[in-house]
Amino acid sequence: MNLLAIKEIIAQIKRDTGLQIVKANTTAPQPPLPYGVYNITSPFIKDRGKGSITQSPDGTEKRTEQYRFTISFNIFAVDNETTIELAHKVHQWFLFLGQEFIQDRNMAIVSVGNIENRTTFLIDNYEYKHGFDVIFRATDEQVRHINETIETVNIGG
Repeated sequence: MNLLAIKEIIAQIKRDTGLQIVKANTTAPQPPLPYGVYNITSPFIKDRGKGSITQSPDGTEKRTEQYRFTISFNIFAVDNETTIELAHKVHQWFLFLGQEFIQDRNMAIVSVGNIENRTTFLIDNYEYKHGFDVIFRATDEQVRHINETIETVNIGG
């Protein structure tokens, strides 16, 4: 998984939408409202097959496979209407504005989920949030050097 590319995507969303998005499940202080959080909920979802293996004349072998991963986004604000508006803005970024940016990082969007109300009640007040999940497709490559090669084979002798 290319975590650097994910951080670049998050930074680009802020540049394009003006909304700060931070990593979820950390002990860092929360930024001022409104803001968004992202959480990699499924870092590796196996795709079909075993991938492909290719050998090159220089003595290397490469295994390539596609996989999917899911990132969940939640937008927090002081009221329900603002969370809806900002979640829609980020949602649209994935559907249109961010497509080329994501493709430039060798990833593709498989699906962008519906915007859902994820508001929770905390003791005596509400924590307003709306969110959605994005499923990405990426490619994983592993390369190794082949140490042993068979130069000649004697058949029947």
